Order: sequence, then structure tokens, then C-alpha cells
Amino acid sequence: MLLVIPMTTLLGIVKYLESIAPPRLVFKGLESRVEIGPQTESEQEKTTINRIVIATYPSGRVVTKASQDKANLLITHRPLFPFAVDRISGLDLIRIRLLTKNYISSLTLGGPWICARDGLTDALVEMLELKRVGDFSIMGDLDEVVPAGRVCRPPDVMNHSRFANYLTEKTGAQSVTFSGDLDDEVRQILIFPGSHVDVPEIIEAKNLDIASLVTGELSPEVRLLAIEEGLHTLELGAFVTEEPGMRRLRHQFSLEFPDLKVEFVESVPLTRSLTYKKERH
Repeated sequence: MLLVIPMTTLLGIVKYLESIAPPRLVFKGLESRVEIGPQTESEQEKTTINRIVIATYPSGRVVTKASQDKANLLITHRPLFPFAVDRISGLDLIRIRLLTKNYISSLTLGGPWICARDGLTDALVEMLELKRVGDFSIMGDLDEVVPAGRVCRPPDVMNHSRFANYLTEKTGAQSVTFSGDLDDEVRQILIFPGSHVDVPEIIEAKNLDIASLVTGELSPEVRLLAIEEGLHTLELGAFVTEEPGMRRLRHQFSLEFPDLKVEFVESVPLTRSLTYKKERH
């Protein structure tokens, strides 16, 4: 008797991701979607997947890696195109050519994977070994509110100087951008990965008596508002707060789709903090 092994399709992967990170959890336009590749369910059902590359950001290095590994699908948290474009050039054109030439579909996870149980935010909380108190909900695009952040407490009594040190040890971040008073005791903490915290989130955090914010990056205007509202901010930099959740996704895929070859590609830090001392003459 001939044993027929069912093939994994792009549609099957899309449906699986929708089951663990429902599309209703989208916020700020960060939707989950197939960016490059078949767009209809009938086409996705005909597209077989046997090798996946998972990364936080679809950089040129990541796309090249996917093409060299002969992957069928690239899954990233951040999209190729965060905004609508009317023309493609430069690195964008190179990335798209590599993907299409090698028949690699590209899928972005967006906001739903941030909010999902055991998703991006929960993975960061778990890595930091914080005591979770509850969810931090914001306005969603489809549902009225979505649980994008988590409210936590530190594992021990510590001030912000020690807490900043603690964060670098747990995440491997090269540095922390801090605002506030280093001697103040750490109380309630808002964990919100990525670079999505804006004015409404700062105001809501203040209303909930949250004293500290751990995130990826803040705009100068939002950082200034946080300072004026007495909120301590700790920014770990691009990708640092998102990597744990993408590593977790790779592990989940390996368990859910044991027939697939799944690889995680770590993101390279974009910047380095340099400190110079004046030379003595």
C-alpha cells in the first residue's frame, strides 16, 4: 500500500497563523498578510511549502539567505512595505526580484502576533522573567480594543539603574536608552515591543499608574511626553524586543509542521552606542 504524505500548502500556513494570531487583533494598520505571492485562497492552496525562513525584518541579508536556502516562504514580523508605494526602486526592487525569481512567498505577521497569547509581547515578558499583572489594551482597527501590551512587576525590588542592567543581561542588548530617575524604585511596568507606542498609550499608561515603559524605540515627541508625565522609559533598540517572539514562532512551526524545514535568521543591530572621552594634551 502506497503511503501518501499530505503536503503543506501556503493556505494551510495562513490558516494556522490566523488561528494563533487572529486577524481581528490588528491595530494601527499593522495587518497580517501575504505581501509577495499568491493572493487568493485557491492559488494559495496550490502553492506547496517545504522550507520556511523566519525573521523579524525582511532585510536584504534575510532575503538573500532565503533564496540561497531555496526557501518557499519568508515569514517576518515587519513588512516589506509598511506604507503604500507607487514605484519600487533600490533595495526594495532587489528584494522583490530575489523573492519572485526564486518563487518565494513573503508573509508579514503585523499587529495580531504582537497581541496574541504566547505571541510577541508574551515571549518578551517570559524572556525577562517578569511577574505579569494584566493586559494593556489599546484601540484596535476591527475589535474595539486589543491586548497589545502587558502590565508587569519586576522579579525583585530594584531601582531603575539595576533594572536597566537587568534588561541588558536578559536580552543581550548592547545598551538601553533611558529617561527618568535611575534611583526611583521600579513598580508597575508596561511591556510593549517594537516601535508602536504613541501619545494615547503614554496617557493611558499614566492613567493606570504605570511608572515604567519597556519598548523598542520611541519618537522624540513621545519620549518627551513620557518625561513630562513622569513615566520612566527604557528603549532597547530596533528588533531586540521582537526577536524573542519570532524565535518562539520558529519553535511552534517546528512542532506544528514537523515535515517542514524551518530556520530562524537573527536580525543584525542597526546601530551601536559609542562613548568617547576627550583626549588630554
